[in-house]
Amino acid sequence: MKEFFNLHNVFFEIGGQGISYLEFFAVLFGLTSVLLASLARAINYWIGFVYTALLFMMFLQKSLYTNMLLQPVSLGINIYGLYRWTRPRQDEKNKKNQLRITFLNNRQRVIYVFLLACIVLVWGFVLTKLHFISQAFPPARTPYLDSLVAGLMLMAQILAAQKKWECWIFWVALNIGNVILYVSA
Repeated sequence: MKEFFNLHNVFFEIGGQGISYLEFFAVLFGLTSVLLASLARAINYWIGFVYTALLFMMFLQKSLYTNMLLQPVSLGINIYGLYRWTRPRQDEKNKKNQLRITFLNNRQRVIYVFLLACIVLVWGFVLTKLHFISQAFPPARTPYLDSLVAGLMLMAQILAAQKKWECWIFWVALNIGNVILYVSA
């Protein structure tokens, strides 16, 4: 079972690039979770719990520490999202008694973008210094891209947990950033 979670245990290849069992199942659970979320099914969060655990193991092996350390936070946001989606307040319900999809107002949009910029700048700076704090951490390869992906993930998950439409903008940007980050690692 230990070998199953090893990134060097190749399941198949695409264009000469080996895909491990861990990577394959992480993608499978991730896509399933997104599909279920797009259909407004709360079960997406249960699939997301498994996805989070797989990502933790994958990011640990790739030395993508920010993404690895964010997985427990992601788990917490997923628990919050499951709660919000399954127990909306009376004024938040749609005709099917589910949490209805809403939009951020312009002020909220500015706040989320400002928070994202702060996360990128502060966490990116911390990552550039992390290897000085402990020799256990090699220097971060792409600290500011890593921070951008982390910030986008937090924003996307928080917005998704509240069923805010804008979460999809953050998810698309996050996925593009994640592909660039993961391939560069």
